[in-house]
Amino acid sequence: MTNSINHVKNEKSATSIAFTVVCITILVLYTLTLAVSFGWGIMNSFKDPLDYSIDPLGFPPTIIFTNYAESFQNIKVTVKAGLGSRDVYITEMLLNTLLYAGGCAFFQTLSCCVMAYAVARYDNVVSKGIYFIVILVMILPIVGQLPSEVQMLMNLRLYDTMAGAWLLSFNFLGMHFLIFYESFRALPKEYSEAAMIDGAGNWRIFLRVMLPLVKYAIFTIFLLKFITYWNDYQTPLVYIPDEPVLAYGLWKFFTNPGNGPVRFSSMPHKIAGCMIVFLPIFAVFLALHKRLIGNVSMGGIKG
Repeated sequence: MTNSINHVKNEKSATSIAFTVVCITILVLYTLTLAVSFGWGIMNSFKDPLDYSIDPLGFPPTIIFTNYAESFQNIKVTVKAGLGSRDVYITEMLLNTLLYAGGCAFFQTLSCCVMAYAVARYDNVVSKGIYFIVILVMILPIVGQLPSEVQMLMNLRLYDTMAGAWLLSFNFLGMHFLIFYESFRALPKEYSEAAMIDGAGNWRIFLRVMLPLVKYAIFTIFLLKFITYWNDYQTPLVYIPDEPVLAYGLWKFFTNPGNGPVRFSSMPHKIAGCMIVFLPIFAVFLALHKRLIGNVSMGGIKG
């Protein structure tokens, strides 16, 4: 009997080790793929266009720093201005990006947090219905909402405004709602009960007791949302075309390189433009990577 039990344990252990080895191998290969791609991009961003056309895989014989300066000057988007048009350059697009990414990340994090708290705290039919809707929306693909959203923003006179983009982000649907929901569910009820005994109301319990306990989850999800919106060009392209962001400007520069001389449409200049947009968010990641890769669910109840 003991031998059979040990045999089963050994089989499970061997299976677990094999599974771990396979997972680690896949992750290592994936990481190497990303590292090689990033290294290739950095290397070619400093190449002369002629050197790139001759040898796109080799090291640059001469390092050309002017690719970055020339790309910086030629990343632009032409937008309407009254009866005419004007060019929006990278500095203005950076401001638009900060407003767009920061505002959308804030409002979506806020809506997910507040709604998840209400659903987790109040166990009734409405809460269960909201939870079911969140799961259903995650399972079923929703298509065809773009025309109605554009029409709604036009009726509210918020189309092509930053406030309209913020309004669209003010929803609680998605995975981050579930993270907040589980974070609030994991908190002991004694915290809120003790606050109620001291005379605190529902809003005060939420703001003064519950939010500090999940502050790490809030911070992490805000950062993840900020990075997502930083890289988003499709939403600004459709909803705020006259307030272009960096990702939109880069897409325009990459797909329609008619912003300057033919030289600036070369691949080294395109890659240099990608690096210009990438470096700020990469710096944010390096500064805050420990929080980004931390345990969101458990992080909310520490401290």
